[in-house]
Amino acid sequence: MLKRVFLISLYFLVVAPPLFSDEPHQLEKIVVTPSRLPAQGGFAARSVTIIDGSIPEASIYTSIPDTIGAIGGIDIRRRGPEGVQADINIRGTTFEQNSVLIDGVRVNDPQTGHFNLDLPLTLEDIERIEILKGPASSIYGPNSFGGVINVITKRPEADKVTINSSGGSYDYFDINSSVSSVSGPLTNRFSIEEKRSTGYMPETEFNIFSLSNTSSLKTLFGIYDFFFGFLKKDFGADSFYSNLFSNEEEHTDTRFFKIDGEIEKDNLRIEPKLFLRRHRDKFMLDTNRPGWQTNYHTTYDYGIETNFVFEHPFMDVSYGFEVSRDRIDSTNLQTHKRDNLSLFTELSPKILDDLYLNIGIREDHFSSFGWECSPSVSAGYRLSDQLTVRGSAGRSYRIPTFTDLYYGDSANIGNSALRPESAWSYEAGMDYKIKFLELSATYFHRDTYDTIDWTRPLPTDPWRASNIGSVRTNGFELSLSLKPVNLFGSSPVKNIFFDYTTLDSYNKHDYLSKYALDYLKQHMTAGLEYEFMGFRNSWVINYKKRIGDSGFVVADTRVSKNILDKKGVILEAYLDISNIFDIDYSEQSNVPMPGRWIKSGVKFEF
Repeated sequence: MLKRVFLISLYFLVVAPPLFSDEPHQLEKIVVTPSRLPAQGGFAARSVTIIDGSIPEASIYTSIPDTIGAIGGIDIRRRGPEGVQADINIRGTTFEQNSVLIDGVRVNDPQTGHFNLDLPLTLEDIERIEILKGPASSIYGPNSFGGVINVITKRPEADKVTINSSGGSYDYFDINSSVSSVSGPLTNRFSIEEKRSTGYMPETEFNIFSLSNTSSLKTLFGIYDFFFGFLKKDFGADSFYSNLFSNEEEHTDTRFFKIDGEIEKDNLRIEPKLFLRRHRDKFMLDTNRPGWQTNYHTTYDYGIETNFVFEHPFMDVSYGFEVSRDRIDSTNLQTHKRDNLSLFTELSPKILDDLYLNIGIREDHFSSFGWECSPSVSAGYRLSDQLTVRGSAGRSYRIPTFTDLYYGDSANIGNSALRPESAWSYEAGMDYKIKFLELSATYFHRDTYDTIDWTRPLPTDPWRASNIGSVRTNGFELSLSLKPVNLFGSSPVKNIFFDYTTLDSYNKHDYLSKYALDYLKQHMTAGLEYEFMGFRNSWVINYKKRIGDSGFVVADTRVSKNILDKKGVILEAYLDISNIFDIDYSEQSNVPMPGRWIKSGVKFEF
């Protein structure tokens, strides 16, 4: 089956273009995360946040987890700085209940969601990040309870060289470079980065190395994109997975390859994709006892997907299929594999100019768990040019990871009898937008069934995976953005933003929960960007309060200035200070995060 579908997709990539094209096209790279269909009238019926623009220049942060953690409702639970390891939780979900994509291709790790943010690219490779909150299994399959993070890579557009180097506290050092070139119809970008530190406390040292290559080929029949990325991490993992062992250590490497394209003819667009992700993990539970409880895991996730989009005056239709396989070879979990066949469709009838309606359904068949059906419906209505109301409902699900099913050591015990978990989610909201102000508000509700969690009766007991039953979650989100420059024409203050999320989850229990019931009850993020005498200054302040604790506030800032900006040559100097008030805090399992961390550097671009 896999071989047959691979050949069909290869046909659409290579053979079919001449049959579908009469004249040259120049397609723009468009990935719309809430739907496979274009939004009618330019508005969506879902809660979507887009981090756009030139991310490397605009962001305070130098890693993807830190960048998206500044968004309200996005709970990034880091066990260390600079993307060493981070879990993503959206709207009170666990780190396993969200999907992470690169250019619309799911890169969730089948071993464990702890590796979902092991993304083999640098900030120089990113055009934008689209964040969809709410269920998305009808589009992307398993895991999409709380939402989707879609990292969209940047197409090389001109000859360009960027070199960035910085250093700071705890012997921190970071150097990265990106080279883009254009040669007729072929464009290419190669990026490389290394960052390292001796750590802010024992067993927190890290060394992270990444490289990526992006190529785009313009033909008479469209643009075809090729991407390869490699990421290697070596880091101390003090108490990362168990408070019973403080001398943990981990080594991972991630490799990801994809090829995709677009074929257009009249009202029909065909979008084939081939992808392969391999992840290796060496984990040592106690470095004081070499060889004891040392595990080696290698996972593979590969497959093909083809999507057809048909645009018609009365209705837009999308349909397609995906065939993929997950496999693990492990000294602890042994060897396992599972195949998945997916069929999906979306319908968007054009009833009124100010009404957007989307109906979707996806059927997934897993060799280990059988069929899962994920329907969804969403609608948005424009009350005026400034105000839109929206609502949606959908079913999502997640199959257990290989760790959930088969892992076992002195601190964690899996359960091969686990059942898939599922949820029905509902939301209603509004979006208000004028020249200088954007305001969004959303209420959401989620009922989760057969919830998978790791639990234990006492702190001295090992964690055990189990289906704990139902969990009910309610929440509210508010987002505000002000751009004074758009109101006054000229202003030193460029942007002010404020995000607030509050939620509650309920499950009757008499045990300790490792993930499902340890949620972020309140999250407030505020930010300010302004310029003064050629200096640019950005602030981000995060307030987080988890269930059962008093909360904490962390503030980060960046000051930068162009020393040279002439004839396409830019030299920028910058100073970053994270946790500027030196707060003691933890985001995951009482693993201490760094105190005040100062970095400075220069960026050279020509």
